Amino acid sequence: MLTNLFSLHTATAKRVFGLDVMRALAILIVVDAHATIALKEYYNGIFLHHLLPDGVELFFVLSGFLIGGILIRSYEKKQRFDRELLLNFWTRRWFRTLPNYYLVLGGLILMALVRAWRSGLHHNLPPAGTLIKYFFFVQNFAQYVPDFFTETWSLAIEEWSYITLPLVLWIMHSLFSARWPRQRIVLTTILTIIISTNLYRFITALQIPISEGELGYRGIVITRLDAISYGVLAAYARHYFPARWTNESLRRRLLVIGLIMTVIASFSASIVIIGYYGQLGLFPAYTFFKRTFYFPLIGLSMALLMPYMDGWRTATGVWARFGIARAITHISLISYSMYLLNLTPIMLNIVERIPTTSYTTGWLKVGLFWALVLVSSTLLYKLFEKPVTELRDRLSSKEPTQLINVE
Repeated sequence: MLTNLFSLHTATAKRVFGLDVMRALAILIVVDAHATIALKEYYNGIFLHHLLPDGVELFFVLSGFLIGGILIRSYEKKQRFDRELLLNFWTRRWFRTLPNYYLVLGGLILMALVRAWRSGLHHNLPPAGTLIKYFFFVQNFAQYVPDFFTETWSLAIEEWSYITLPLVLWIMHSLFSARWPRQRIVLTTILTIIISTNLYRFITALQIPISEGELGYRGIVITRLDAISYGVLAAYARHYFPARWTNESLRRRLLVIGLIMTVIASFSASIVIIGYYGQLGLFPAYTFFKRTFYFPLIGLSMALLMPYMDGWRTATGVWARFGIARAITHISLISYSMYLLNLTPIMLNIVERIPTTSYTTGWLKVGLFWALVLVSSTLLYKLFEKPVTELRDRLSSKEPTQLINVE
């Protein structure tokens, strides 16, 4: 009975295994980073962590690749961009992301109110005016996210990207469809978002003194509207240049280049090397780099991985043995639930209430954290997220897709 409850029947799912690997890796990196909170002062750093890519940035690029591909194929199939296409696109995106989000957000609010009622103390929720922003994804629109459900900064960036990308494409289509082919309109849309966002960051980075630090640009919506566009650029290449996209030799070269660039970008921004910037007098340059060029560098480096990972259709060899492929696909499927549940609901509201009195206790808390995340995320996906997604398919028109790993 328990086996059936937690099984997602991944063995029969026809998916692109390479994209599942990317999604699983992204969420495992994110959850691993949050797991170290349980160790408190007993965490002395693991060098491997400084070489790992930013899991959230990997999510952005993968999401952009999948969503961008859907949008491009819908646009090309219909040969025009109209209100019907736009509303169907938004309906399917929001059916995918909003129900889970509002369920967890509502649960956190209810939990805080119940705890306050039982203790007789005032709740620790943000003011009502701040709290309501979370329902419209403006909690970090122009400033860094408040100290509540902080991990939602990245979801807000994604949601606003889902709004701006098709709107800009609609505008470009309205302005240029009589003179330009759709391929040029799509490319112009992507480059407009990338260039304008980078230009905004660059100008503000010059205006604000370096002494004020990195400015929290990583987690602010208006400074990260280009975040998924590097993945959309990969989707553009996949759709309009299929012969080059499927060239095995080119795929391998881009994979190597992308991995090298990603490791260099990750290490250049890691805490292990920041002290050396100060000693060498390079800290101002590093701060400017983190405000500006770091974001397109990490986005483009991860986009270079997409051709190879998209071509990795099935798990073979060691991946197919010992249940490794099944586990990866399972993690990929529950990744959104893991994202919503791991930090605030589980780590901060459950695991961190256990005192870390020793090194052993810390690692026991880490184990408990991982167990709670995997079990609760599987249940949330199977009992709520999946049924809602299936409801979406009945209430909206299916979009043209070449992939099963769709958003």
